Amino acid sequence: MKKFVPILLFMSVLFTLFSGVGQAASASIVPKLYLNDQLLQPKVAPQLIQNKYTIVPIRLVSESIGYKVQWSEAEKKVTIHSETDEIILNINDNIALVNNNKVQMDTPAVVLSGNTLVPLRFVGEQLGIQVKWDNNTKSVYLYKTEPQPPVEPQPPVETTPPVEPPVVQPPVVTEPTGKLTDIYDDGFGGIVINYEGTVTANKPFKLDNPKRIVIDIPNVSFSDKLAQQFVGAEGKLPFTTSAYLQSVRYSVFSNNPVTSRIVLDLYSDADAELTAGTNELRIHMTEPQPPIDPGTPTNPPTTPPTNPTNKVFNVVIDAGHGGTDPGAKSIIQGKWEKEFNLSLTLKVKALLDNEKNINPLLTRSGDTYPTLSDRVTFAKNNKADLFISIHANSNTNSTVTGTETYYYRDASKPLADIVHKHLAKSTGLKDRGVKKNSFHVIRETTMPAILLEAGFLSNASDSAILYSDSAQNQMAAAIVAGIKEYLKLP
Repeated sequence: MKKFVPILLFMSVLFTLFSGVGQAASASIVPKLYLNDQLLQPKVAPQLIQNKYTIVPIRLVSESIGYKVQWSEAEKKVTIHSETDEIILNINDNIALVNNNKVQMDTPAVVLSGNTLVPLRFVGEQLGIQVKWDNNTKSVYLYKTEPQPPVEPQPPVETTPPVEPPVVQPPVVTEPTGKLTDIYDDGFGGIVINYEGTVTANKPFKLDNPKRIVIDIPNVSFSDKLAQQFVGAEGKLPFTTSAYLQSVRYSVFSNNPVTSRIVLDLYSDADAELTAGTNELRIHMTEPQPPIDPGTPTNPPTTPPTNPTNKVFNVVIDAGHGGTDPGAKSIIQGKWEKEFNLSLTLKVKALLDNEKNINPLLTRSGDTYPTLSDRVTFAKNNKADLFISIHANSNTNSTVTGTETYYYRDASKPLADIVHKHLAKSTGLKDRGVKKNSFHVIRETTMPAILLEAGFLSNASDSAILYSDSAQNQMAAAIVAGIKEYLKLP
């Protein structure tokens, strides 16, 4: 589940791409397209429009970096989406919708031989891809960029101009105050770092693609023992005892001052707690905490509504994924997330149909794919009082298990707490808690909205439970009980 990021590129390069091709079209040069140095094999090669705009096949590029792409023949429309964001392109229209915001492209999207091509500038800006052009080989190189840790602005320092020219002094080399002597697995999913001297580590920070946690330790070097374990510029220690931690890498990040860097490669998102003891640092992996969104109002959560007995609440139940978007693949042969989502959704609706004060509404009742924007619009148009999206989870580590519930706006947290309490008990799986995240359907809706992750399809035990008819009946009853408790219905 990712966020679209701004392009990190001097965009002037894009205005001159393929200029050589345009001047020598008779040479029949077919430009090559690379993503992260891997040659892509598009059915339709990049094209030059108006002798200055380069267009590339959007499906191949998008799916190569993990986004999903759907094509509507009837509407001549392409939808590109992740769990958090959505882009809609209409053929022969140079206006795209990015999370319902209009963005103008250099030239309209076109279809060639059944493939949709869009301007390269747009691909870079909206999918966070760095673009480079090699005129010698007539090749386009695309690189998926990563967000860098934020740098806190420093207050300006007022200075007065020197009376005399400054004397240039040689750089002062800072001697290390400590030395790391050993790094090892503590046997309980954590890490121990032994050291000599004085060691003070910086606060850990996170990076994505792939997910990892970085800890810099200034004024500290490595012992001969650790330095001899380097392969190239770093040492590496694999881990087998942690559900989050794949490996630990360590290297020299800076020489002046000497700074050692520890990198924790993760299977999935996690936090790291760093504690100091006598001549040792300990790193303990924990569940990730939701990020603090400075743009989100910090109003206290609202309390569940008090219901007059004659009010009928419109409750939207959203079966995640569907149609051409199957969702996560189950460890059970031939099963997909979209099947579980719809099956549980239909069971919830059947129970809600018996509640006189609840009018259940479904974003999909069959194997179709409404876009993320369609689901949000459906809830708004029906003046929904609640929005509940049903999903199943997945992880590259097959041992990860459990039930979790997500909300985005503070006003949605009471609903998340109540429904999760019932759902987690009904599955019998590990309670992974209520968490905050910026998923599109719970971020863009205006009513209390939550997203349920009933269990992990990548875990054999979880998957068997999720596809059990009796277990689904229990989960459906639990979700309904949570809705009724929140709405204060008997």
